[in-house]
Amino acid sequence: MDDSLNILRVDNKQLSYKTKMALIDLIRTSTEDGRPFKLPNEDELSHRLGVSRNVLRDALASLEEMGIVTRRRGKGTIANPSIANATCRLDTAPELFQSMEADGLSPRLESLNLGFVFKNDPVFGPDSNSYLNTEKLCWLGDVVAAYCIDHIAGRFAELARDSIFALQKLSHYQFLEQYCGTTMAYTMSHIDAIIPDAHVAELMRLKPGEPVLFMDDQVYNYDHEIVGHSMIYFRSGLLDLKFLRKNW
Repeated sequence: MDDSLNILRVDNKQLSYKTKMALIDLIRTSTEDGRPFKLPNEDELSHRLGVSRNVLRDALASLEEMGIVTRRRGKGTIANPSIANATCRLDTAPELFQSMEADGLSPRLESLNLGFVFKNDPVFGPDSNSYLNTEKLCWLGDVVAAYCIDHIAGRFAELARDSIFALQKLSHYQFLEQYCGTTMAYTMSHIDAIIPDAHVAELMRLKPGEPVLFMDDQVYNYDHEIVGHSMIYFRSGLLDLKFLRKNW
C-alpha cells in the first residue's frame, strides 16, 4: 500500500468509533479494482492513525465481526474493499437513515407519534407496563421507503422522561446512551414478507395487496437485557437491502 496515502489522525473523542471509521475509509479508497489486500502491520497502522495498539485492535476486531477484514496467523490482516463499500447492510447498520445516506440516497424522516404508552409490550416481559413509542415514515422523494415503529422499554425510557423530544434529532443508539444509561449491543431480527394491514398500507401509500418486507427486532444491551423493540416495514424492491452471512 502506498505510504503517501493521506490518513487523517483521529482525536480522543469516541476514539474507538473514529478509528474504526478511519479504517473503513482507508479500505474503501485504497484500491481501484476492489480486490482484497493486506493492511500494514499494527505498529505502522497505529502510528499513522495516531492511536494506541489497544484502540487499533478493538477497531480491527469490530471490522472482523462486520466481515470487512479477516485476521489469520502468518497472513496478517486482509481487507475486502467490496464488503467495506456495501451499503444498506441490515446486519451491521442499526440506523436505517444512516444506512440509506451511505448508499448515496437523501432520505427524509417524518415523525408521526412520540410518547409513552402505558401498557405491556410482551417483548419486554410480563412485568413491563410501559414503553416509549416512536413512529416515523422514511421518505425517498415522494415515495415512502419504510415505516418504523420503535419501543424503548419503560424502565430505561423513564430516565429520559424530560428529554424524549431529543429522539427527533438523535438516533435510538445515541438516545439510549445519552439519556437512558444503557446502549444497544446487538439485535435479534425476525424477517418475513407479508401483506400489511390496512393502516400500514395507507400510511405507506401502497397498492392493495402490495407486499412489504417486515423486520421485527429485539434490541439487547451488554447485560443481555432487552431495551428496545423495533418493527420496520420496507417497501418491496426500492432498497438494496443486504446481509453478510459468516461461517463459524
